[in-house]
Amino acid sequence: MTDFDYVLAHELELHVAHFSSVHYNGTGKTLSKFWLKDTFNYDRALGYVYRNLVIPAAKDYHLTCGSLTQVWNTMFPISERKQVAETILDNFISESRLGNFWE
Repeated sequence: MTDFDYVLAHELELHVAHFSSVHYNGTGKTLSKFWLKDTFNYDRALGYVYRNLVIPAAKDYHLTCGSLTQVWNTMFPISERKQVAETILDNFISESRLGNFWE
């Protein structure tokens, strides 16, 4: 088993935030809707961020910067991907508590 790579996780987090503002803003709008309705569920939101932001960003990063001999899911192991999803969701929750929502 490999050690957790914080630099790799941070690189993926930066790529998530910048690779497609349409995906990022769309996810923010969806999460804001549930937050405002008071039906926000952390675990479901975490899965949503993981599936709709982190995985597509990891695949895009692999296409643009990865090697031809390595698969995207070995380039970004699941522990790093899940950590990135948690960080993004925690940032969203912090903004939501301050009253900053996507509209």
